[in-house]
Amino acid sequence: MNAFPVFFFILISTLIPPVTSGTVKRAVHSSGCPKNAEYKECTNICPDKSCQNYQMVSICFSLRCGPPACICKEGHVYLDGEDKKQGCVRRETCNKLNKIRNQPVP
Repeated sequence: MNAFPVFFFILISTLIPPVTSGTVKRAVHSSGCPKNAEYKECTNICPDKSCQNYQMVSICFSLRCGPPACICKEGHVYLDGEDKKQGCVRRETCNKLNKIRNQPVP
């Protein structure tokens, strides 16, 4: 008897998890994410962008996955990098907030 088909089946079954377990896990975690954020199994290991640092050039680059977590949706950054529970906003919102903050007080 050839052991290759058995080995191949075991290898494939361990590399490809059942579809239902991932779907249920994402549904549970997505509901706990802040506004404009979504749960991802593979996150970026570089520091998160927020209104405080979104214009700064980052030297961090990685193709590795970070731990599963909530991250801002595409085109969004955290409103406050220190308090991520406040949620994510569009980058344009950060520009408007910065203009308001920089206006002189009459």
